[in-house]
Parts: sequence; structure tokens; C-alpha cells
Amino acid sequence: MSVPWQPARDSRGLLLVRAKPGSVASWVRRGLVACDVVPLGEWTALRPAERSSRASAPYDDAIAVLAGRPLPYRLRPALGFFVVDHRAVVSLQPKGFRPAHRWVVWEPETGPARTPGLEVARPPELVASARSRTSASEVHQVLKDDSGDAPRLLRRLLDVLALPGADLLDPSDHPRGQVVTPTAQAVARFESRMAEQAQHRAELEEN
Repeated sequence: MSVPWQPARDSRGLLLVRAKPGSVASWVRRGLVACDVVPLGEWTALRPAERSSRASAPYDDAIAVLAGRPLPYRLRPALGFFVVDHRAVVSLQPKGFRPAHRWVVWEPETGPARTPGLEVARPPELVASARSRTSASEVHQVLKDDSGDAPRLLRRLLDVLALPGADLLDPSDHPRGQVVTPTAQAVARFESRMAEQAQHRAELEEN
């Protein structure tokens, strides 16, 4: 379902899914974030079409929700490239029946940052999931360079991995593909599940 374009000016980033746009759009409808769905050859790019997700706080950050949402087996591998608080955040969901969500967090003047609680995505894993002909050492060289800012780092990484979509990192007032929104039913199911969990936690605290 299409809606009028509402640019997510405060959000930056895209998720690249190695699947056809129709399958990816169906996944978007079952989620919380309205997305611009852009076909890019063997990949389909998603970028937030609105500043916030359709869920209530604290699940209203469109970038965080899109980056952290697990993809089913048939829609992997997927790689995300996001700017969060001046940091570059790369997410990786490789092929496999039970893969862990992996991450790279990069900071200007620091390079790759320690991320307690997050499993690190290694250069060979990024190369394999991108199906790139580049070497893992080339990816490592890009990541260890702490100069520049987060958008520059992400563009360099997309380039070295020979992945499309670098231009989609730029803010835009116009969609490049079809804007797809979550269904009201999907959002309601999520809100109900979160309310039940909150009630359960409150009952445990009382006891």
C-alpha cells in the first residue's frame, strides 16, 4: 500500500535485502516501519519513509526498529548501513537457519568501537554476505580508518563491497521506489504483545 512521501530527515540509513521487492514489501507490511522499497538489481533497498515507527515509545525510533528487526531465512542475507548519533552502524543478518544478528559500530576519530552485548560482524562475514569479490583485508582497512564522518565511512564500505544504494544515504524529499506501510493489524499485535509483557513484569515486581 502506498502513502504520500514523508521524508525521515532525522533518520539516515538503508537496509539491503537480497530478495525480490514483492517479498520484501510483504515483510515491511508485517512490521512497524514505513519504508521506501527500492529495487537495486539482485538487492532490494529499504529506507525509512517516516521519522518514527508506527509503534509507541520506546519502540518509535524508525532506524533502531528497522536495523534490529530479524529477517526470515528466505530474505537473508541482509546488510544495513545506518547513521546513529554520528556513529556508523552496520548490521548483518547472514544466510543460515539460526544466524545471530551481527554488528559493526564505528566512531569518528576512534574507528570500530566496543559494543558490549552485540556480536561483532567480521570483515570476512561482510564480504561473504555481500557476495563481493573484494578481500576481507580491504574491508578491514576501510573500517580501521577513523578519519571522516559516519556517512563517508558507510559510502566507502558500500563501494568496497560493491553494493548498491550509496546515494540512498542522502536525505531526499522524494521516494525512489514504492512507499510501503505496516498494516494496522501488525502494529496492534505488537502493541498488545508489549503491553502483556509489561503487565507480566509489573506482576513479578509486585510479588
